[in-house]
Amino acid sequence: MRHIARKRERRRHSRSPIGKVVPVLWEDEDGQEKLLQGRLMDVSVSGARILVPLRLPPRAVVSFNCFSLTVGGRGTVRYCNPARGGYEIGVEMSNGTGWRDPNKDLQNLAAAVDRADAAAQPSDSPKTHSDAAPKVP
Repeated sequence: MRHIARKRERRRHSRSPIGKVVPVLWEDEDGQEKLLQGRLMDVSVSGARILVPLRLPPRAVVSFNCFSLTVGGRGTVRYCNPARGGYEIGVEMSNGTGWRDPNKDLQNLAAAVDRADAAAQPSDSPKTHSDAAPKVP
């Protein structure tokens, strides 16, 4: 049986699948703004993958907004690959997309629960005379 090596995930933030149509504004090489419709395929804290009908050049400035999910922003095209129905572009957003990483939210929640549990547990420090329970005859 042949062993298939899997590519190591290099992304800092996990992607979340979306699938919503969004307006995409981009600047061509002459600095002219163009508008097209794209499909937001997935999003992370710092980027997005969008299916667009045109080939966009790497490093082109792109902006999009998905108001229903409160994500969007301005970034640069990192790659543009042919895909069924158009081209998939990877957009890197240096100021973020506004997306909250659900894994990070779960990690923060777990840390808060741990802190609350630690605060609720009695401390292991020795009791002073005033802390001791009164003796019952």
